[in-house]
Amino acid sequence: MLWGDDPPLMLGLSAALIALATTPIAFVLLSRREWFQARRGRVLRRPEFWSVVCGMALVMGIPAIFAALVIKSPYFDKNRYEFDPNKTWSVLEQGRGYHTLAEADEAVKVEMARLAEERKNLVNSVKKLDEAMLALRAVSASSPQVTQVLPTVLQRLGAVRKSVGVDAPQQLIDETAPPVDIAAVIQNARQMVVVQGVAPVVAASVPASGSGTGGATASGGLTKGEVDAEIAAVPEPQRKLAAMLPLLEVPKGWKPAKSGTKYIETFDADNLYEKIDGRAESFVDFNVKGMAYASFVPDSDPTNDVQVFIFELGDDLKAYGKYGTEKPTEAQQVKVGNEGYVSAGSLLFYAGPYYTQIVSTRDDPEFAKFSLAIASLIAARQGKPPGDSASGGTKGPAAVAAASKFATPDAMFAVLPPEPGRSRPNYVPQDAFGYGFLSDAFIADYVDKDVKWQAFVRPYRDAAAALAVFNQYVESAKLDNAKIDEVKVDGADKMVVCSNIGMVDVVFLKGNVFAGANGASDAAQNEAAARARALVFASSFAKSLPSPLPPLEKEASGAQPKPSEPKTEPSAGH
Repeated sequence: MLWGDDPPLMLGLSAALIALATTPIAFVLLSRREWFQARRGRVLRRPEFWSVVCGMALVMGIPAIFAALVIKSPYFDKNRYEFDPNKTWSVLEQGRGYHTLAEADEAVKVEMARLAEERKNLVNSVKKLDEAMLALRAVSASSPQVTQVLPTVLQRLGAVRKSVGVDAPQQLIDETAPPVDIAAVIQNARQMVVVQGVAPVVAASVPASGSGTGGATASGGLTKGEVDAEIAAVPEPQRKLAAMLPLLEVPKGWKPAKSGTKYIETFDADNLYEKIDGRAESFVDFNVKGMAYASFVPDSDPTNDVQVFIFELGDDLKAYGKYGTEKPTEAQQVKVGNEGYVSAGSLLFYAGPYYTQIVSTRDDPEFAKFSLAIASLIAARQGKPPGDSASGGTKGPAAVAAASKFATPDAMFAVLPPEPGRSRPNYVPQDAFGYGFLSDAFIADYVDKDVKWQAFVRPYRDAAAALAVFNQYVESAKLDNAKIDEVKVDGADKMVVCSNIGMVDVVFLKGNVFAGANGASDAAQNEAAARARALVFASSFAKSLPSPLPPLEKEASGAQPKPSEPKTEPSAGH
């Protein structure tokens, strides 16, 4: 059979085997001939036995190697030394390793079983991914940017589900009708009458969404009875927040959406993580007291919604502080509450101690218009009509400060100089510039040509408390080996200039206020220019600063800020 498959191969193998078998015989016969004897000088000597054996072995090695190559050649893999990391060899491509068809068939069965198991694991993984995406959708509701991107991600996951054979896509819409609506349909069906000779007609149509106990008003909102029932089911500490949700006067074309069996969800500091897991801690840091939640859907597109989160923080400062930490640098401001901005169809603002997030799933003019309308209603309920800001009028810094009983963002930002190049006003609740002793500071960025710095102001209960913090700052600068110069200027009780590693701080004390310019630096690393600009700014700031300024509400009763040891690490200005 082998001879028929490859005659030249078998001819070469036969020749090699014949040569291998006849070599010993040839050596025996030739060794008896005289001419086979080796010459040693003038004497002919018969070769020794071991030399004959070695010579014979060497000669026999040639046909033996040739025979081995011939036998191995049918099993030699021409791709043995080739490797392509991007190519996977199938079972049939690896068929040279199988001696019979039965072996190859068994290998195919094993490979199919492996692939089936891999597909099963992939399907289960996609299902788990769907579950995770549902949870992610709920968590990301308070982030406009994530909410905008999520529908695209879900759409692309559809192609993955199709590839692995998962028929049912992720169900994000509750398509089950509420029991009240089903009852209404049944009741209407019973009222159908049949006119002889005429097809059945409906005597009474389905009630409008504003009629009955389960519908909405003509504007799209709930009835007063429904709203009262929803608020009554809310825990007492969160009822005030729940009442701020405009479920009654909803703009036309929109309606409240249920979350489970309720229209309103409320949470406190202990269970806030259930709604915004992963972000709850950031609100706890600002002394969050509670949160109320509701969502609204348009009649034209029930697959998208607008979600409303109303947070009650510790006080006005905490609300502004949390609002400021989430506000983008280049945000489009809007006159709602104390301050607000819009982003991708969503609207976020703060008013007093309340921080409100109105998050839209679509960047669409209709959604943006609805968000603004809802924001205005909420701001009015929070006691802050749209655009009502103490610093937004024509009052000067002294008038704004005098009108404030306590230190508020409006009052404090009003006393910070408007020039040069002021931007990004912010409230820092603790560890301002890395100092553990400097908290509740009001800060803004400034730039004068190539010199940049941050100005800050911090009012205290009295002059003694401000002096204690001023002294802590000086001691901390000494620990940083900063160069400290005391200067005298009109309008400041004390002022020092601290220079270190090319950056300059100019801070001063005036009555119950600790303020100044921090971290002045020049783009050309000209410390003298940074020092000069910061000193001019701080001197002008001290002269224009009203004294005294209203204290923080939490310190107005006489409570002193806890003393802390100066930190040894340098601040932004050292």
